[in-house]
Amino acid sequence: MMVLFSGKGMKMKVQKYELARVIDKLKSIVQKNDQFPALGGILVKDGYLIASNSEITMKVKLEASEGSYFIIPMKAFDLIKNLPDGEIDISATDKNVVMIKIGAIKNKYQSYPPEEFNFDITEDPEADGVELNGKKIMEAIGHVIYAAADGGANTQMTGIYFEGTDSGVSLAALDGHVVAVDSVKAEGAKDMKLIVPKTTAKKLISMGVIDDVTLTYTKNSAVFKSAEYTIYTRLIEGKYFAYQKMFTEGEINTCASRTALIGAMTRAKMCTEEKQPAVFQIEDDVLNISIRDKLADYQEQVPLQETVCKSIRLGFDSRLVLETLKAFTCDNIALGFTSPRTPMIVEAEDSDMKAMVLPVAIREA
Repeated sequence: MMVLFSGKGMKMKVQKYELARVIDKLKSIVQKNDQFPALGGILVKDGYLIASNSEITMKVKLEASEGSYFIIPMKAFDLIKNLPDGEIDISATDKNVVMIKIGAIKNKYQSYPPEEFNFDITEDPEADGVELNGKKIMEAIGHVIYAAADGGANTQMTGIYFEGTDSGVSLAALDGHVVAVDSVKAEGAKDMKLIVPKTTAKKLISMGVIDDVTLTYTKNSAVFKSAEYTIYTRLIEGKYFAYQKMFTEGEINTCASRTALIGAMTRAKMCTEEKQPAVFQIEDDVLNISIRDKLADYQEQVPLQETVCKSIRLGFDSRLVLETLKAFTCDNIALGFTSPRTPMIVEAEDSDMKAMVLPVAIREA
């Protein structure tokens, strides 16, 4: 018979909703780790729940866990999510067996010694730091993250570049076909040059942070800290691309409704099964969008808000154009073109956000 410790650290009472909410934030970080099996769970320690892997460590405040010290194993996550509402009793034995009880329901799990949960969330007192508006920085990350590569030999492309400027922080992402840039205001960030992994950026967005965020960083790591969350991440090494030089003034400039363009591109893409380029034919105050394959020949005209100085015809990857348009949040966007072989520049009407989409060859029928 296993005997529960009655001392501090081995028991916790918590509302099911609160525990399930925090676990849901952390569970994507938890991974099976043969070298460090204890990382295959969530550590409960001193008022926080903590998850960690080789790239990112995250802790979320949970007041009910104050003084507790044990590991909730991964296999318990689904049970906790599907328990009825109410107060959950969680306790652990000296053999690291975790008991979960609520009403008439109880279950036991063999867990791991909490002292074997190795994680790094050290905040260097000498690290550089900057205060950021949580809502604004999350919006900026959301605007550019689509442009970062999901993989590939060039690891710098799999991250979001944070670069300090005189007025704040510029964020950039690219994958060789599209570039997206936005910025936020901040003080004291002039020397910042960080490449944050895309996986970390996704986790930051998923937190829904609206409080101010303190970003501290060293050469190899960064810590994002708000009132409720702390996220430690390793940084991607290497020098980022000189993306600023890619944005040049277009010779042909106009404006259009972003909603109208999204609608036209969505319908055009729906009407073809093959991966065909979207052809942009711009003349006077009209943008004609067409996609053609063996079964369809879709065409739609989108009115432009400014008449162009000369006509131009280009081809684009329809998926990249759609993703770019959806990343913006303004009503109208500025479009800039120079030639069929140079990128389309897209700029927001009400912010610093801008993007660049490279053209593709048009396959004539």
